[in-house]
Amino acid sequence: MERTADLAKMKEIAASGPPPEHESYIKASSLLADSFLKKTATLDKVIETMERYPAGVREAAEWTFLEKIISSMDLDNLDEILFAYRHYRPRQEEEPVKKLEEISRGYREQLRKLRRAVKAGQYRQQLLHELVQEGISGTALAGVNLKRSNWWKKQRESLAADFSPELARLKEQLLRSLDKS
Repeated sequence: MERTADLAKMKEIAASGPPPEHESYIKASSLLADSFLKKTATLDKVIETMERYPAGVREAAEWTFLEKIISSMDLDNLDEILFAYRHYRPRQEEEPVKKLEEISRGYREQLRKLRRAVKAGQYRQQLLHELVQEGISGTALAGVNLKRSNWWKKQRESLAADFSPELARLKEQLLRSLDKS
């Protein structure tokens, strides 16, 4: 009960803006979220940093961090964000988290299948077509860097589009759950 009262108080603070003495911590948690999303800060580093925050601002800083990373959630960072969410909100909103984990597994499996097909040579013509159009031929075509291939980017975008509606719905559900907590 006391924790619920504290959470309500923290939400009020976050909604009305942090008091001046807490503002730097809220900004720092937002910057931590940016670093986490860019993969320049690990979750362990985020946890360690936020544990040093004063107790009165920690909940609001965690809320800010979670709100920012969930808002930026996509298929490429889904697993890391879910791990962070589970750390800060254990046993909360299990259903959307489990569905997001299923989406992540499905997306990764589809990518693996596509990569295997590429390695097996199944899409060689499509991958080389762009290079041939640019006049590159012969031994220069020994291998294609998938990450730089427009064909590969289009395939990934197409695959991501299949998962996007459900991802967006579940992301909104997680963001709403932050407002409830």
